[in-house]
Amino acid sequence: MKRSLSFVSAVFILSGFCFSAPTQNEKQFIKGNISEKIRIMKNLAENEKIAVAQRGLDFVIENAQVLESDSDLFDLALASVFALSDNEAYVSALSGDEQKKVAEKLMTVFKLFKDAQIRSAVLGKLESYSSGDKALAVDFLNDYLSAAYRSGEKAANVDERSISLLGKLGNESSLSLIYSIWQSKIWPEYQATLDAALVSLSWESFADVIKIFSVSNIEDAAHYFSLLHESSQNSVEFSANSLCDIAENALLIAINNAESLKAPSKGAERTFLDFQIEAQEVLTEHQWSHAASVIQRNVVLAKSSYDSGALSEDEWVKIIRSSVRIPSHELAQSLCDMLSECNGKVEKLDRIVMGDSSEKNEMPAKSVVLALISALGELGDKTAFDTLLYVTYISYPLEVIDEAKASLAKLQW
Repeated sequence: MKRSLSFVSAVFILSGFCFSAPTQNEKQFIKGNISEKIRIMKNLAENEKIAVAQRGLDFVIENAQVLESDSDLFDLALASVFALSDNEAYVSALSGDEQKKVAEKLMTVFKLFKDAQIRSAVLGKLESYSSGDKALAVDFLNDYLSAAYRSGEKAANVDERSISLLGKLGNESSLSLIYSIWQSKIWPEYQATLDAALVSLSWESFADVIKIFSVSNIEDAAHYFSLLHESSQNSVEFSANSLCDIAENALLIAINNAESLKAPSKGAERTFLDFQIEAQEVLTEHQWSHAASVIQRNVVLAKSSYDSGALSEDEWVKIIRSSVRIPSHELAQSLCDMLSECNGKVEKLDRIVMGDSSEKNEMPAKSVVLALISALGELGDKTAFDTLLYVTYISYPLEVIDEAKASLAKLQW
């Protein structure tokens, strides 16, 4: 209660300057020439900065067309923007409408002057006054960056602060815009800032993030997901649930579009596989049970990549072993079918050795067989009984047979 009263008192005291009589500096500013106005603007006390700086902005806006290229007016514009207080206590003492008026003046100065120094200063102050009407500031930034992007402006002509500020304030339209810029790689100098803005905006709009994944090529989708994954690991602000929601839906989109996403090139196929591994890793690490059916489908798809040689033995084993953290009967059945396929290959080899077959066959990779057997044991689904039991009847190495016996003992009846 005491804290609340002290805050109210502070606001009351600070807001007094807004309604008090003009200060001597304010009077002198009105009377003085441009050089005098600049001098006054650079020597203001904190409690008069907002009032006098606004007079400076008003003067600049009113006379910009008449004194279009005048260096003194330029200096006054810059001095007025810099003079505007961004002290949180003084800014918060203003009403929402008063903050909005300051923001509107700043945006007008931004449009009137193309100079990078003035624009950067405006953006630095705009953040402090955007709470008066956040939507106004966001629309302004969206329009500015959209126009720069469409016209193919060079990075040197675009203020990097606008990207950073939009990342903090933006809406769903901002996310779409920032992603388009990020995807285009039009401003590589600002890549780190674009990455940060994209990540920040993404956590605010789940539906729009999923929409982005649905229309992206695999290279961009995989890179985008990796950015989100990395940011969730380095910040307490972003919950594991949000990342898992995204991983589940993004992986489902990839699985449903696997043929077209992998088709363009070998590089695209490799990126697709890396994305499969990373997305499953996120889901299984957090045991995201909602994704049980997606994990089962991912395992089946990964098996086909392993069979074609695109997925390495170690990667395939990793996928098998991690999948059991999100158990389902369907997963157990799929892994059982895969082990049964391995059993069939060993059975054919037995027949070849006995001279009963002319078929050529290769022994399945031991690490893969062990991973399948171990996974079925961890799942404990009794449908694996016959398949695991059959492992003990054919010519597997003793290590494999022992693993099958251990998994048989774990089945739940």
